[in-house]
Amino acid sequence: MGIQTHFADTRDLLGNAVLLQKMIGHYQGVQLELLADFARTTADSDGGFACHEVATLLHITDYAADHRLRFAITLTSRLPNTLALLKEGGLEEYKAQLIAKAVEPLSDEHAAAVERRVLGKAPSQTPTQLRNALAKAVLAVDPEGAEERRQEKRRDRRVSSQPTEDGMAMLILHHTAEQIAACHAHITGRARHLKAAGNEPRTLSEIEADVAADLLCGAGTGGRVVEVHLTVPATTIAGVDQQPGEVDGLPVTAQAARDLAAEADRWRWIRTDPTTGQVTDLTYPRYEPPEVLKTFVQVRDRTCRFPGCTRRARRCDIDHTTRWPDGPTCEANCACLCRRHHRAKHEGGWQIKPIKPGWYRWTSPLGFEHVVAPEPVMEPTVPPPRDDPPPF
Repeated sequence: MGIQTHFADTRDLLGNAVLLQKMIGHYQGVQLELLADFARTTADSDGGFACHEVATLLHITDYAADHRLRFAITLTSRLPNTLALLKEGGLEEYKAQLIAKAVEPLSDEHAAAVERRVLGKAPSQTPTQLRNALAKAVLAVDPEGAEERRQEKRRDRRVSSQPTEDGMAMLILHHTAEQIAACHAHITGRARHLKAAGNEPRTLSEIEADVAADLLCGAGTGGRVVEVHLTVPATTIAGVDQQPGEVDGLPVTAQAARDLAAEADRWRWIRTDPTTGQVTDLTYPRYEPPEVLKTFVQVRDRTCRFPGCTRRARRCDIDHTTRWPDGPTCEANCACLCRRHHRAKHEGGWQIKPIKPGWYRWTSPLGFEHVVAPEPVMEPTVPPPRDDPPPF
């Protein structure tokens, strides 16, 4: 039986595309259950050659077949809720793969804890957002193990290169999250400074690439100081707990955060309330937000507030949700939007409406609604239960 692909209503085209995606997820989940059963049935008798059987039937490489069998076993034995959501059509397979990969070095108990933390939001997240959530969850549930793995991975830092296409190549620097954040901030800060100086025919991306090459080859930087944000609860700095921190959006272990906080001249420390995850610490009589408000909104929003966009807030515009002067210049009426989605709001027919502080409802030109919830700057901690008797 064929599937209808011609519809009179434009909305039905996308609606049915979403429906088919759910059906695909269901059948992928069923296939993985069958592969897991096959792998367990042949584990003691095939001499390790089961992947060849799978590879030839599915027309994939032996490596891909072996990976798929191990992925199937992980889902069925360690991540049953992820598998169930995949079969329900609520989760795409590539997101299930991200979860399985993230819990690979963890115990079964820690793997289940990570799954509980991320699965609720995973269906509505982009792969990048899910990767970030997984990185934070792993650091939160296994801080000691994460620190041990970080120290081990530090010994694996390296530089490599590989050709791409048409005479181009890629240089890869594999280093600690905090060092990469500092390097990236320095490169992009210098590039934006050059672009703002005017008379610059290169695009910002071209300038960033040239600045990076100049720095590696020893060219001068003009002595420009670039600020990098370290976000971490005060309780972690004090050594009271092991909550992970962030360096410009990249998760770091509690110990790495404490090490960086000691270098106060290099990092701006953004303190958070450990019980809510929000920044601890405004209306101005003009359109352009002052620097302190701009910084607050960027730190609070972290990324563009359009559904699924992961553009860093410090590279976004500060948009008045309600157009100024009808709406004030204050933190409640300001949100970070990248230039593309800023234009989508003003020129593309997209509408944004605040629901409550930090929550926005976007309505597309076709009438689809998307709710964007605030991401806590740090993961909140659950307050301990009180022992006092109830007030009755």
